[in-house]
Amino acid sequence: MMTAVHPMPRRGRFTAGMLLGLSFFAGAAQASDDGSIKAGREAAQSCASCHGDKGNSNNPAFPSLAGQPAKYVAAQLTAYRDGERENAIMSGQASGLSDQQIEDIAAYYAAQERKVASPAGEGSELGADLYHQGRDEVAACAACHHSEGHGNQPAGFPALRGLSADYVAQSLKGYRSGDRDHGQAEIMIPLAADLSDEEIDALAAHIASLD
Repeated sequence: MMTAVHPMPRRGRFTAGMLLGLSFFAGAAQASDDGSIKAGREAAQSCASCHGDKGNSNNPAFPSLAGQPAKYVAAQLTAYRDGERENAIMSGQASGLSDQQIEDIAAYYAAQERKVASPAGEGSELGADLYHQGRDEVAACAACHHSEGHGNQPAGFPALRGLSADYVAQSLKGYRSGDRDHGQAEIMIPLAADLSDEEIDALAAHIASLD
């Protein structure tokens, strides 16, 4: 498993500094304390069958939600509810949620401890290099998602540790095609657009190895 931290990311279309600047701006502009953890625990009961107890998924097809930034979870649920993001399961689950319920569920998951039960045993050298250093036209993922995949709670950038390679690859390809065009797509789409299938698979393999 590769956990080495590499030097400061190279400059791409977005530099690491620019992305970190955007992250703190986003945190200041979008921070919300409107959610109730207690109410969210009740509202999220039906989520556990897919996303696991307290948001720690044991199924690689479903992402862990524990420890994800509240504003990120709220944005995804709102997108599913409003038809901006489509999924056969999630669209139906989110369709009846009120704005307050979304805020409550988001607050609940943000307060949970993220646990990675079984990280992939083998990563990717190419993926590790792209994740930590980036390359021309592609900024390092670590600039926003942390060198060990912990994400950025104040800015709303999601944690990546504990996500399966298949889920990460699917998400990156969704950004690259433009099918996933809500939330942080303004940042992700131009970055993913420059990634080849090989690079996406390599990044996904490395991210799946983060523990």
